[in-house]
Amino acid sequence: GLDPAGPLFQYTPTMVRLDPSDAKFVDVIHTHAGHLFFDFAPGILQTCGHLDFYPNGGKKMPGCKQLRVPPATRNINHLMREYRSIGCGHKRSLRYYAESIIIPNGFVGYQCETYQAFVLGDCFPCPKEGCPLMGHYADKFSHKTEKEQQKVYLNTGPSPPYARWRKKICVRVSATETMKGNIDVALTGTNGIRKKYTIDKGTFKPGNTYLNYIDTEIPGNISKVEFLWKKHLGHVQGGCMGAEEVTVISGENR
Repeated sequence: GLDPAGPLFQYTPTMVRLDPSDAKFVDVIHTHAGHLFFDFAPGILQTCGHLDFYPNGGKKMPGCKQLRVPPATRNINHLMREYRSIGCGHKRSLRYYAESIIIPNGFVGYQCETYQAFVLGDCFPCPKEGCPLMGHYADKFSHKTEKEQQKVYLNTGPSPPYARWRKKICVRVSATETMKGNIDVALTGTNGIRKKYTIDKGTFKPGNTYLNYIDTEIPGNISKVEFLWKKHLGHVQGGCMGAEEVTVISGENR
């Protein structure tokens, strides 16, 4: 199911909408789900397959305009005018699926109860049985029909290529004193691609470990990690800040 229709179908009996009994295996990609009138969302939010993938939470896709009309001005004319512009998020399901054919490992999904839990890293990394892949190769997941309505989350990029690889980065700082600033890391892949990511901002104490989950566009292995420190302008003390250890863990590693 590629962002199946929500209006007139959401929370209706299974006989009139997509559900797990429609095939031996039903996988669904939700990309513009919500309420038609308030969110201008044409897709269905409820789970309706064996595996339900919610990229970026399933409601708003990066790179797509958020469509809203102030409540006081909502009428049928505004609705129709905005509705003609909602294709971006709705069509992302098709674009993700198409890209998954050639970059299958760039759409690893994590089974979580909520998107917030996924963002916080509660479902990271993949368990020993592996993670399902969103898109063309979803049927390769060995536990695909073990249960119905399994929620799966992942993040994508705002433009092609949409594929992303989730990683957990931990930085144990080595500092002469407590300092305020920004900790970033730059990752370089074996293909030579280099990207910078923010790990944390604020106050840092010597010996403490700080972490963040990132979704990188760098495929494959990481060949180089750089620690980057930017001291806040208001921090007047001298001090030195460095990294005692930087750990990069890939979500698909088990």
